[in-house]
Amino acid sequence: MTARSIRGWVLLSSVTVAVICFLVAGPAVATQGTDKSIFVSALDESGRPVKDLTAAELRIREDGVDREVTGLKPAGDPLTIALLADTTQGASEYTRDIRDALSAFVRQVRAASPDAPITLMEFGQASITVIPFTTSTDDLDKGINKLVGKPNAASVLLEALIDASDHLAKRPSPRRAIVVLNMEPSDEQSREEPKRINEALRKSGAQLWAVSLQKGTMKNPTRDIVLNALTKNTGGNREFIVGQSALLPVLKSYADALTSQYELTYKRPNKSAQVVQVGTTRLGLKLHASGFAPK
Repeated sequence: MTARSIRGWVLLSSVTVAVICFLVAGPAVATQGTDKSIFVSALDESGRPVKDLTAAELRIREDGVDREVTGLKPAGDPLTIALLADTTQGASEYTRDIRDALSAFVRQVRAASPDAPITLMEFGQASITVIPFTTSTDDLDKGINKLVGKPNAASVLLEALIDASDHLAKRPSPRRAIVVLNMEPSDEQSREEPKRINEALRKSGAQLWAVSLQKGTMKNPTRDIVLNALTKNTGGNREFIVGQSALLPVLKSYADALTSQYELTYKRPNKSAQVVQVGTTRLGLKLHASGFAPK
């Protein structure tokens, strides 16, 4: 596996970006082994969840070797989410937009998954848990309505990603996600190594979904590269927007993608694996699944 160094940080190469749109190989030959499963979102060309996907339309590989798909069903495990909000100085003038978008996200998740535990965190100057994991929309609303950009506060988003991953790793359900709303430009003060963040996400099994409101030139291109790599590695997504009115629809689309996940089951020989790739034979479909092979 190759790597490249950026200001002393090492990022995993694109070989770890494991979700691909189409695999030309045919179905894998049946093999002996252990059943493993991963969670997959399937979106059409308009970004809407696809509800009629079948196991026959999917292909899967581990470390470059085809595996046998053994089943596909709507994900039944509770969806557990860490919601990360920007409270740096740059977020101050968008307080109302940020609150509205986060509240809309919570409600969209609740409409489809009422039992989904969500924790609210902020990362202005410090990584802080505002509301612990809860299924109470009222509690989350109270926390969201307290969010405000702090004067002279810089970002510690990368630190918050590790904290959120550690919290999620302790949750009972394997179906996990981190959703981030952040401002660009922003002064990132975290000193966390990208390899450590990547490993924390691997251990948690969480997908990373981020929306970045950009109102100026990037101040920290390294953080930008890290976020792009991490969202790809985990099978999530990152959207850049320039108008705050787009925050709400983007976060609602993330909620739809996460709450409409499938559980894909496949057969693995009795050995470990590092990288998993999921593909589909259906044209025009975009899949979101972690590139980290399950344990």
